[in-house]
Amino acid sequence: MRSHILGYRRGKKMDTNFYINILKNRLSEHRFSHSLRVVDTALKLGDLLDLDKEKLWLASLFHDYAKDMPKDEILFLARENNLITCTAEELQPDLLHGPVGAFLCKQDLNFRDKDVLQAIYYHTTGHENMTSLDKIVYLSDLLEPGRKYEGIDELRKLCKDNLDNGLLYAFDSVLQYVLKRNFLIHPMTIKARNNLILHIKDLEEWYE
Repeated sequence: MRSHILGYRRGKKMDTNFYINILKNRLSEHRFSHSLRVVDTALKLGDLLDLDKEKLWLASLFHDYAKDMPKDEILFLARENNLITCTAEELQPDLLHGPVGAFLCKQDLNFRDKDVLQAIYYHTTGHENMTSLDKIVYLSDLLEPGRKYEGIDELRKLCKDNLDNGLLYAFDSVLQYVLKRNFLIHPMTIKARNNLILHIKDLEEWYE
């Protein structure tokens, strides 16, 4: 297996076709097409930010690396490698495809960049101290052109104006979806939303 990020080795250009072919052989056609659209969306969102574009490209491309795995296999790998952090993950294994995907990218593909692995790991739940890379991968998964759901036009508008306002809207939409279906709420999403609000709002407002 080649080094995970060829472009980080003294300026050598990353072999994008190498990684695209890995993913194409791993995912269903539907999931693979989704991943490519997420990459395009992420690069557009990150265009005005001072981000490493190779990291953004890799994290957005591989965010669903474990998504097409059977849920019992995802759960097995998560248990075996101490990736389960809460009851919500144990009972709703789809929440684990981010952590398991990050684990497999590190183990099987030799990914070593912590920023890339973190963005893959948390792209479903968010987390308390999200970087710009984390936010863009999380949002691009929801925003890519193939997505069709109530509220997506508003989310796209908000993200164009302010990434954090868009992220807050996304968290609220996800929580409403979970509540309507009586799913368990991942504690990390609550922490992520609370932390984001503290950054967006002037703390003095809470005491008025």
